[in-house]
Amino acid sequence: MRFSYEVINEDSNIAIVTLWSSINQVKGLLGDSINLVGIIGNLYTPVGINYMVATLSRFNWIDTLIVFGLDYNGVGDLLIRFFRDGALDVLMVSKDVADSVRSTVRVVDLRGAFRERDVNALIKVVHESYRPGRRPVRPLINVEFNESERGGGWVLPLVGGFIYERDTYRSWVKLVDLVLNYGFDKGDYRELLSPFVVIDSTGKPHPFRRLSEAGLRGFEPPAELVNAIINELRINPYSVGAVYYGGDYLVQGVISGDYYNQLVYLRSVDVLNDWCRQLYRWWSLAKRVVEALNGEFNAWYSVGSIALIPFSARIYARDISRAEEFVKRNSGVFMEFVEDPRGNFLVMREGDSVVVEHRLPITNALHRRFSFKSLEEAYNVLKNSNHFTNYSHAMYLGKELARAFLLRDYEQDKL
Repeated sequence: MRFSYEVINEDSNIAIVTLWSSINQVKGLLGDSINLVGIIGNLYTPVGINYMVATLSRFNWIDTLIVFGLDYNGVGDLLIRFFRDGALDVLMVSKDVADSVRSTVRVVDLRGAFRERDVNALIKVVHESYRPGRRPVRPLINVEFNESERGGGWVLPLVGGFIYERDTYRSWVKLVDLVLNYGFDKGDYRELLSPFVVIDSTGKPHPFRRLSEAGLRGFEPPAELVNAIINELRINPYSVGAVYYGGDYLVQGVISGDYYNQLVYLRSVDVLNDWCRQLYRWWSLAKRVVEALNGEFNAWYSVGSIALIPFSARIYARDISRAEEFVKRNSGVFMEFVEDPRGNFLVMREGDSVVVEHRLPITNALHRRFSFKSLEEAYNVLKNSNHFTNYSHAMYLGKELARAFLLRDYEQDKL
């Protein structure tokens, strides 16, 4: 990240920060008056204030900073506060450098004028403040700094996160990694609220890479819970009333087609130490329900997907280092292929266009066909679509589309 700016007149003492607004937009509004401006640049984040300070420390004759632009996320307020009080949550330059710039730069806040489309106010301040000649007002300092990784929990308490898996061990690694990186520190634990984890076992005996069928039989669910689910589905296999509340959990099961699918809401889970036990527990319930229904009705149901939503997914502070080592040791699982249940994409060139065929899983039948004239067109059509379950699938298609538009002899997956 750097302070994005453009030098206009090196003899001028004026800098304009446009925040989130286009630099070219403000230049156009200024007309010929832009020639009186030394530097004009954007500012998007609090971290960017540090780069602005570094830039002003090099252009040591700038003594007027005009704030004129859209303050989309409040960074303008933080900028004004910094120059007024010296307060900045993430200060990456020395206090001496920051104080030197603060004490020698006058800030003119024209965000209100921008909102009112009052260009004359900006032009007036520029003309009144213009002082050519490059007369230094502070020592020249070339600030060099490398931003270090912040570490620790996420800065805001996040709600939600989605993991789709056909392997419970991978789900464990990915969930621990999710809480490590995006959990919010709350005293003695790091917490992510309500991640949604789906374990899809359609077409497989079970999703456990390290557990046999015999091992699964070692987790026997309570009879009361099993009966509550079976009794409802016995009456109507498509009922959505197969629900059981167990105090710190809630279970709901439903049959769709040939599969029994199950949702489990949990009050809280220690994702490092207890996630696998929870998966065994709820898979055992699903397996038990399927066996009972098949035995009673001579049916051929099998377990489809198990969805788990822990309201509080947490890693205790005492286990953070162990959790980080666990993810590092198992980093290879992130490279393992997970087929997207929302289908596959075939990418090919047809003349100057790139064609994308979205095909169904299992049958590979055509679902939709797209034809794009440019990578930008493909990006705009696909970026907010619901065609992807996995982030990796979206990234893969983006890579292949870029190659398809670059290479006249493009062939999918051929590097």
